[in-house]
Amino acid sequence: MVFICSKAMASQTFFLAQNKVPAGFETLSEPQKSVVDIYYGKRYLTSQLATFQPGKISLSNVNDVVRLIGSVNDPAFLASALSGELNTHTEAICPPNVTRDCGVLNPPVAGVIFDESRFRVDVFVNPRFLLTRAADVRKYLPPSDSGFAMMQNFAAVATGTSDDANSSDYTLYGLTLLSYRENSVLWSWDYSESQDFSVNQLYGQRDFEGFEYDLGLLSSQGFGLNFTSDQPLVGARFRSSDNTRDDTDFSGGMPIDIFMPLRGRVEVRKDGRLIASYFLEAGLQALNTTTFPTGAYDIDIRILDEQGSLLSEETRFFAKQFQLPPEGEWLLFAETGRVMTSVFDGVLPDSTQQWLTRAGVSRRIFDTLAGTLSAAATLDTSLLELGLFKLGYRYQLSPSVMLADNGSYGTALTGQVWLGNVSLFGSYRRLWRDDSEVENPDRPALIGDAFEQSNFSVSAPLWRGSANYRFSSNRNNNAARTETHGLSYTATVFRTLDYDTNVTFSVSESEGNSVALLSVEWRYREDRWTFRVNPRAEVQKTDGIEDRTEKLRLSVSWDDGDLYDGQLTSTVSAEAGSGERRLDGVLQYGNRFGKAALTVNHSSTEDNQITNYNGSFSTSFLTDGNVVAMGGEQLAESALVVNLEGREGDVFDVTIDGHKRGYAVADRPSVIPLAPFEQYTVTLSPSGDTLYSFDERERRITLYPGNVVTLDYKAIPLKLLFGRLLMKGEPLDRARIIGGLYPSSTDDIGMFQIEARSDIHELRVELENGWQCTVPVEPDDKQYILRMGTVDLSGYDCVPKLSGQLTNGERDSG
Repeated sequence: MVFICSKAMASQTFFLAQNKVPAGFETLSEPQKSVVDIYYGKRYLTSQLATFQPGKISLSNVNDVVRLIGSVNDPAFLASALSGELNTHTEAICPPNVTRDCGVLNPPVAGVIFDESRFRVDVFVNPRFLLTRAADVRKYLPPSDSGFAMMQNFAAVATGTSDDANSSDYTLYGLTLLSYRENSVLWSWDYSESQDFSVNQLYGQRDFEGFEYDLGLLSSQGFGLNFTSDQPLVGARFRSSDNTRDDTDFSGGMPIDIFMPLRGRVEVRKDGRLIASYFLEAGLQALNTTTFPTGAYDIDIRILDEQGSLLSEETRFFAKQFQLPPEGEWLLFAETGRVMTSVFDGVLPDSTQQWLTRAGVSRRIFDTLAGTLSAAATLDTSLLELGLFKLGYRYQLSPSVMLADNGSYGTALTGQVWLGNVSLFGSYRRLWRDDSEVENPDRPALIGDAFEQSNFSVSAPLWRGSANYRFSSNRNNNAARTETHGLSYTATVFRTLDYDTNVTFSVSESEGNSVALLSVEWRYREDRWTFRVNPRAEVQKTDGIEDRTEKLRLSVSWDDGDLYDGQLTSTVSAEAGSGERRLDGVLQYGNRFGKAALTVNHSSTEDNQITNYNGSFSTSFLTDGNVVAMGGEQLAESALVVNLEGREGDVFDVTIDGHKRGYAVADRPSVIPLAPFEQYTVTLSPSGDTLYSFDERERRITLYPGNVVTLDYKAIPLKLLFGRLLMKGEPLDRARIIGGLYPSSTDDIGMFQIEARSDIHELRVELENGWQCTVPVEPDDKQYILRMGTVDLSGYDCVPKLSGQLTNGERDSG
């Protein structure tokens, strides 16, 4: 047995492990030097000389690698960790077509993966040795792209009724802006029927990289002050500004709910001037305050019926102020100046004997909690207000308290909660004031009359729509409290691409008066037309008297789409029922010269008929010293002017940040109104099917108040020419064609395609023997694709480049 095993083992080959390199392979284990590419986080850093051998690598300039990595908390220690011989960790290299569980290293300090086949080194650093890198977000708006510029905005608002000529009112607004880069002078004025010409604001401003400086006739601002009204003053202001910040934007305003016992008109005035007007249905209505000026001030709300009779009038406090400061930064505010009168008969406000100083600071205390401390003082009174803003999970809360040295004090609380799909909003404000204080008319009071306001609303989805409940309460000084309640439900019962049917039910009540409404709307859309049928039933109870109405409303709307260069929309409505007839018309048109809108409402009964109207018009005039332009469909405090050189009447679409915002017409400056404090990306594209040669690159512009930036473009209309060239019936191969934007040549069967200017009259064909033939091009302004057909050059004039024209015999023999 021993013999057999020994013999079997003797027949097998044995391999003995050894430490020395086999003969002939000594150079593979010796250190090698080569240039390697170094990456960090798959980002290329540099290339440098490295020394490597199996399992080990040494970098020649470690300090340069650490510098390029950046954001390390101890560069010297990290450099020492990457010095000397490093493990290549070849086992971590990803095999072909494998991306998981490979290519990553988690070293104690720092390490590398070296792929010798690609001469690539990937560096890895333990997170404990890295600094937190700020997000790649631009903090401030770039500097302005505009030099000197002037803008003049005009807007007119008018309202009235045919029943009483004295009830009509109109206001013409003007905003003049002179600017140079980030600096501007603003002049705001108006002309109204009752107050003639007056100047509201006139001041210089610089707003750049997070700070704003103002000097002149200003309107004071309520930085964290919820119980003092804004007042005009001549003075100076300094504040932190979000306008030029690109990393934060948060604001909000108070809801304004009104009760409409009847369908009618609502007028909102600030300091006696009309700032908004609405036609509203009966019930509890929330006003659209989007266009209201920012700040904190009293507004006068007048509710009139369709005949223009005053139903109610009240004064409310309105404020737009919500702010969560950037983390780790202070928001600062300070202003001081002489208080001016807000209502005046002359051109400029009258000066009072009062001085006003207001200041405040705000800071984020925790990630979702901010605090604001504000102070205000006049010659008679001073106050201090502390506010907080908490943004939590599915809720936000903003409480504040105010104390004044004259015994007045106030409190405010605003909050919103989301419970699943249910949204709840509530606000409460109350100001206590000592009524025994004697007011001096020449020294306006810092704090107004006592008031108490509360609002609550809840909204929840229900079936195919949403249900809403709103409550509001308002009491001024010692007057009686006014409370309103409203419950509504809106649902989309049926919807397709062209049809939809909506149902609305609402009940509202105020001071014993109530309105219940049931409405159904059927809508059909086809091309540019929209048709609506709206039957509804309404029950009103006023002073114990109940009134029921059933009405049917028919309306048709038309939108021109891209039919015209401007934007034209119109709506005509007719309504009848319960002894009343009504006809409404709305017409809006905007083009490069401006925008106009007219709304007319005519209602009639057996005893009376009346017509109400609202109208508005806006336009602008601007220049940058080189280009003068007029118009724009929207008013704005800055603008882009597109100066397009090309064929007269050609139209190009102007795309701003990926959206069509206007159009440019060749050989005339075209105005695109744009909001200031923004950077825009601008591109041009032809509106029709014609081919053009023009600059298609994106251009970036940055606008500040009053800025006008002009972009010059040149658009050359083109033709696309197709055809086939022959010489005595044979295809002309490799003939060079000149006359297009770029030279072209024929293929092996004589076919050619060339882009040329639309005003080209001929093509020149260069033959291989050096002769040149001229082929006329027939003009055709209607077609941008011209099929020239088959052209036999033997029937055209061909000449040598440097000699005279060939004779017919020479042409025939050639």
